[in-house]
Amino acid sequence: MTTAAPLKPQKRVIASQVEPRIVDRRRTVELVARRKRHRIQIASGLVILLVAAVVGLALSPLFAVQKVTILGRNGIEEAALVSGSGISMGDHLVAVDLAAARDALMDMPWVASAHVERKWPHTVVFNITEQKPAALLQSADSLVLVSSTGRILQSEPEAAPGQLLLKLDGAILLARNESTGPSSLPADQGLVGKTVSSDVSQAVGVLERMPDSLRSEVAGARLSKAGALSLELTDGTQVLFGPPEDISAKLLAVESVLNQVVRECMKTLDVREPTRAAVSRGPGCVGISPSSSSTKKTSQSGSQSGSQSGSQSGSQTGSQSGSQTGSQSGSQTGSSEGSSSGRN
Repeated sequence: MTTAAPLKPQKRVIASQVEPRIVDRRRTVELVARRKRHRIQIASGLVILLVAAVVGLALSPLFAVQKVTILGRNGIEEAALVSGSGISMGDHLVAVDLAAARDALMDMPWVASAHVERKWPHTVVFNITEQKPAALLQSADSLVLVSSTGRILQSEPEAAPGQLLLKLDGAILLARNESTGPSSLPADQGLVGKTVSSDVSQAVGVLERMPDSLRSEVAGARLSKAGALSLELTDGTQVLFGPPEDISAKLLAVESVLNQVVRECMKTLDVREPTRAAVSRGPGCVGISPSSSSTKKTSQSGSQSGSQSGSQSGSQTGSQSGSQTGSQSGSQTGSSEGSSSGRN
């Protein structure tokens, strides 16, 4: 049986036995590490102090909202825009939510576009574009003003003079997602800010694209439940426009016919087929076709030219005959007087 050899006792290293160079190197490394940690702690403290100073300065009254500048405003009240944006005087400028303020402005019926920005040290700038009114819409129990983009701007108690009124048949929904159930608001007040239905939007587009020369002659318009549009002119003529399609061709046909025909007693102008526009007139009225108009002008010019040529030819004939008669009578008188004196 064998026995394990006894372990030799390890010698303990005494510091005095370590070479001085190793000791110095170790001390140098520890000193550099301590200095590095110290520098990091100082830098971190300075950063924290700087951030705290910046935040404190930004949240101080020196950078509070003291002014709101509004660009592009025409009809909307400044106070309504400021209150509608959700920004209050005294709010910290750095904490103002620009995106939320813009969305709040865009929810206002009369605002078509909006941009919000900070202007240091204490100003917020709104740059807005207002909606452009296009027509007054009248449905069964609502009278509202609508913009060219199809947004319902406000309710109206009655149509003002000069406003273009578009009447809708009762079966047409005025706005998208229009509720037919009971509401605590009046019918027209509940529609403000909404977008009109597609059929109504197309009809409003026709009115918006009218040239000023034609728009001034339109007293009103009507949209049937079948989607057919008709216009009433100031002289009572009904323009059958049909569906809001081929708008440019139909508007051109309306202008062309109105500029060519005699307008007396015109009853209807049908441009549902713009290349075959047709005119009808009331009973007992004289011609309204372009030929009658041109014939009338031709007859007037013919009578004028006839009278002028007749007077000119008459005066020329009279002068010629007068001169001929005078010369003949003068020669006859002179010859007779000469012969009689010769006899004497």
